[in-house]
Amino acid sequence: MLKKIVLVLIVLTTTLNAQHTIKGTMGALGSYEWIILYQLQGSKQNYIANADITNGSFSFTLPESATPGVYRMVYDLESRLFVDVLYNNEDIVFKFHPKYPKKGIEFKTSEENIVYQNYLKEISSTQEKLDSLQVAYFNSSEKDTIKTLYQQQQTDLTKTQQHFELTSKGKLAYHFIKASATYYPEKPFDNPQDYLNSIKTHFFDFIDFNDETLLNSTFISDKITDYIFYINRSEDAETNIKLQKDAIATVISNIGDNLNLARDVQEGLLYNFTQQQNIPLAKYILENYYQKLPASLQDVAFRKDIELQLKTVVGNKAPNILWTENKLEKDLYSLTKHDYFVVVFWSSSCGHCLKEMPILFNFLKDKPKTKVIAIGLETEESKADWKDISLNFKDFIHIYGANKWKNQFAVEYGVNSTPSFYILDTDKKIIAKPYDVAALKVFFEK
Repeated sequence: MLKKIVLVLIVLTTTLNAQHTIKGTMGALGSYEWIILYQLQGSKQNYIANADITNGSFSFTLPESATPGVYRMVYDLESRLFVDVLYNNEDIVFKFHPKYPKKGIEFKTSEENIVYQNYLKEISSTQEKLDSLQVAYFNSSEKDTIKTLYQQQQTDLTKTQQHFELTSKGKLAYHFIKASATYYPEKPFDNPQDYLNSIKTHFFDFIDFNDETLLNSTFISDKITDYIFYINRSEDAETNIKLQKDAIATVISNIGDNLNLARDVQEGLLYNFTQQQNIPLAKYILENYYQKLPASLQDVAFRKDIELQLKTVVGNKAPNILWTENKLEKDLYSLTKHDYFVVVFWSSSCGHCLKEMPILFNFLKDKPKTKVIAIGLETEESKADWKDISLNFKDFIHIYGANKWKNQFAVEYGVNSTPSFYILDTDKKIIAKPYDVAALKVFFEK
């Protein structure tokens, strides 16, 4: 009897500690050669492993320490193509189309993913029918008929939601299924505005902003993105800003006391709005929310970088630049007789700069109304190289940018990579920030 008990314990221990695999097959071959596996943890992607893709197939053996959660497989960094799966101590075998990873995924093994995919298929089908009936109801002459059909679909939706919540209880999938529930009233709305208002009012009804499983995925951030950028939008610029400010306030209110999530959301929005050159909304978040977080939660370097980038958005006057030429003090603001100015930050140790600078020089050499101020972000060791290379671009105003990234002007312009370009008008107002010389050419040719 003792031997049997020991044997059972050994088998049980082996099962609990067994390594599991994730195997995938692409439904269409492409030029994909490798794939990287991450585990999502909050706003971070923790590297797990990488694998070769052979004839469209790949396989990962997870370490025994792998914990349940959402795992992301990235196979195209440039196009940001990836596929997510739920892992909960079971083998996963699936097939998907690499161009449409979210739509064409099919799981052969994995109860977690099968139940979640089945839920998404059934619930989305019912929701599409409900939405179509609601839209048809607005201008229909047969409202009673459509109302009856709507109520039948609404009942089906409720039953489907309850069924999948019940069958997924105890699984990871349950958290996502429960949070994916959508509010539909028992009868359709009479006008589109009431319909839209209802969507906004009930958008976050079923989301627990403290659910660790949801927080260790992109589910909540994706929902917030949809709410701010798609549910609340207008073609009119002023109306759009007001809608998005209200949407941000709603999001922060729903997040409540989860300050870590509030910080992550605010930093994500700050980054996006700054990249979009959306000054009003970036300033709104910075001044009304981020700066009011506890000091221990604020990323001082991040905040300063955002503040500096806001100073150099298109439409603002460029920070002044000072230098000495033939023992005379000169500055950007005092330059005249030119229609345009190009401020470029580069470095003699930057390979990309060494390719771009000659192209810039050749393109602008027959444009006397445009003046280039080239700031070389250098160290004492590279200063000699900078001087030699600068001689090739004699029409440029060359400024030695001591201390490289800590250089005063690089900091004021928010420069974090070289080369960086800023096009100014005659009043020194920033009118463009091209990514490279090719984009700069497009600007001037237009």
